[in-house]
Amino acid sequence: MTRMTTYLSVLVALISLIASSVSMAADANMNATSDDAAASAQEFFLLQLQAEIQGRLSDLDASVENASLSLSATGIDSEKARDVLLNLTGTGSDFMEAVTISPQGRMVLAEPAVFKSSEGADLNRQDVVQQIERTRSPVFSEVFGTVEGNDAVAMIYPVFSLAGNFTGAVSATFKPGAFLGGIIAQKINGTPYSVWLMQRDGRILYDPDPSEIGRMLFEDPLYKDYPSLLELGRTMAKERAGMGSYYFLREGLQGNATKVTYWTTVGLHGNEWRLAVVRAVE
Repeated sequence: MTRMTTYLSVLVALISLIASSVSMAADANMNATSDDAAASAQEFFLLQLQAEIQGRLSDLDASVENASLSLSATGIDSEKARDVLLNLTGTGSDFMEAVTISPQGRMVLAEPAVFKSSEGADLNRQDVVQQIERTRSPVFSEVFGTVEGNDAVAMIYPVFSLAGNFTGAVSATFKPGAFLGGIIAQKINGTPYSVWLMQRDGRILYDPDPSEIGRMLFEDPLYKDYPSLLELGRTMAKERAGMGSYYFLREGLQGNATKVTYWTTVGLHGNEWRLAVVRAVE
């Protein structure tokens, strides 16, 4: 082989190597750009969903506050008070039950009619009732068991007479899974995302798989073999917003996937829910 032939061979190999390196760099840059775009889109979706859920919670809270102001004039034990409660639970409302509570912690009135049999029940064992009796400030509860046997959350406002005396409270309850599902299902339709929410103690408030709603993330056997999920859950419990990933079952509990997760917070009156938007990756 002549020196010129050798030179040309080396030159061709060098050009090929450079072209290959440029192509690899372009591919890497394209992949990085694609990953950045996916992350930005996921964060934007999370913020949109946060605004929607927080807005709906605030609207419900305002309706209970307005009810407490009306009850200042009607009292907590009158036919007009029943009208106030029925207005809270009317057609299209997210509230399933509304009650008035005496200063002694007893249920005075309950609406709609299906709940009237609970009137007179002693509610003093409920933490939320103790809290409002103690603080006389609005409460947004964690999930608790109602006297009728439902798992629900409550929005409670104190009621004061027109003279400013504490006369009791008004409480309206709803099921968080149903409330959240009504918002989330239509939002995620046609997107690559899944959404779940939890209390800071790890209770799952909403998940696309109904069988997971109500489970305790840090205690339930379903999650014990997924340490990355438990680690992320503990971080979420401590931090109001962030991102991470975990390895867990796909939707329908069939097969596993790595799930990139961005989360933030919604809530009221010091009670916070962690809202997570998840994107499965191979």
